[in-house]
Amino acid sequence: MGVIIKNALRERIRRKELYIVVAIGILLMLLCSSDSTSFSIDGEAVTGFKNMFMVMHVLINAVGCILAVVLSVRTIPNEYERQNSHLVWVRGITQIKYHGGLAIANILSTMSAVAILYVVLAIYTISNGKLEYGLLMIPAFLIEVINISIVSLFTSVCSIFMPAMATGTIGILFAGCGVFYGLLDLYKNIIGGLGGKLISALLVIVPDMNGIQKQAQNLILGNKIDVHLILVSLLAIYVISIGIFVFKKKEA
Repeated sequence: MGVIIKNALRERIRRKELYIVVAIGILLMLLCSSDSTSFSIDGEAVTGFKNMFMVMHVLINAVGCILAVVLSVRTIPNEYERQNSHLVWVRGITQIKYHGGLAIANILSTMSAVAILYVVLAIYTISNGKLEYGLLMIPAFLIEVINISIVSLFTSVCSIFMPAMATGTIGILFAGCGVFYGLLDLYKNIIGGLGGKLISALLVIVPDMNGIQKQAQNLILGNKIDVHLILVSLLAIYVISIGIFVFKKKEA
């Protein structure tokens, strides 16, 4: 499996989508860090280091989840289209290990991209005299990896049995619901009725990736961390990963 992961990682590194998304993420973060940049929420300007830091961290979470879908949507189908799977079968490697190795490579490649964004965020915090924040980036990054793993695994599993277009669409919707989990939770209470019930049902299925982002952010800012939410999200990773063992793909 190690060889599969290594080769798959090399292929992800050569994909231009990775560099494009990371470059856009860095550009947006640089715009946020600019002294001349400000945002408004309900007519109130979002300024100051702490507020801009939180905006940048939310941005990293969103970019990471989008990138997880982009890098995972075609990984497994492409291997079958190129008939690379036959090279694996002759070596006696099972389809489960093959799919598992490709899924792990998807997670690792997304992790490497998000790590770059965290470096940019660390430079921003240290340049603002917040060295203690910069030192907490590593454990916070490990919490953020939970979201990356959830989205990447979900997309990888869907790609085993679904067309690329459907996989990408569902993957983006899944990631979007997780990233905007808090807003959807609030919205369901506002609209009520059948729409509210449908959103409630959706939120039961989709992990709270907004909450996990906040836990990583809380760790850096020194706020209380919801360990239960982290454990529930880790359980979600386990449940989604079962799809690697359950779903099979017809050999090309």
